[in-house]
Amino acid sequence: MNYDTRTERAAVRVVTDSVACLPRHLVSLYGIHVIPVRVTVAEQVYRDVDEELPAAVVHELQRATAIDTTPWPPDVYRREYLEAGRASSNLIHIVAFSQFTSTMSLARAGAAMAHEADPELNVEIFDSATTGMAQGFIALAAARAAAQGGNITAVLAAAETVKARVESAFILDSLQHLARTGRVSSMKAWAGTLLNVKPVVALSQGKERPIALARSRAQGIRRLLELARNSPGNAGPLHIAVMESDRVLESEELRQTIDEQLRPAECLVARVSGVTQIVAGPGLLGVAFYRDG
Repeated sequence: MNYDTRTERAAVRVVTDSVACLPRHLVSLYGIHVIPVRVTVAEQVYRDVDEELPAAVVHELQRATAIDTTPWPPDVYRREYLEAGRASSNLIHIVAFSQFTSTMSLARAGAAMAHEADPELNVEIFDSATTGMAQGFIALAAARAAAQGGNITAVLAAAETVKARVESAFILDSLQHLARTGRVSSMKAWAGTLLNVKPVVALSQGKERPIALARSRAQGIRRLLELARNSPGNAGPLHIAVMESDRVLESEELRQTIDEQLRPAECLVARVSGVTQIVAGPGLLGVAFYRDG
């Protein structure tokens, strides 16, 4: 990590959200500051941490008829930035896609408040236009650039490069859980045209799109592999992550297949966060991937 000799703080530190579902060893290795997002159910607010969302609570909240994923107010971001700023005078917050939330404006307001409290602290808010390990890969690219001594311009450039390339796709048991957020009404109608199918949904550049209605999970998994195999820039080294919720064995089998068939430069397995499990429902399995140029 590159340090500012005047302040003895890291030149750049990366901040991201818990829904990026970065494996803990990478969070620790690169000193990434993770802000737990929140979910509100029946007026009870839960932070996206294991202590507040153990498996039993997640499974209970998956059955709730309505959920609220409104982001934190600015003062929460202010406190998080000041905490992260103990280790760095420059922060880059890789935010989950802003197309569906007010996170960007609330985070910027929090950044302004943090700067007022600590004038040496600079906070850049970066819209990942995605979530899950696609967001995680963007944060990881930024953190790796920072660890190599990059200044804030270089770190932002690294994030932009991966943002332009990364894609993700998910197999869901249904779209009923996502529909509670009010953001997938058109896809709900699409997936509701057939019974006993597993929707495969892609997310890229802030847009979700239907990929397939798989008649079995095995068929859906083949579709995920096909998407990764045919990813843009398919001559470059592949970085890929398998994301899962209550599908440990299935995710491990998918990882092994990816290693054997796609020979990636990097292959990670990440359990999605509690809030993601609540929003997307049980049985989620997905991939996030990009190729180096």
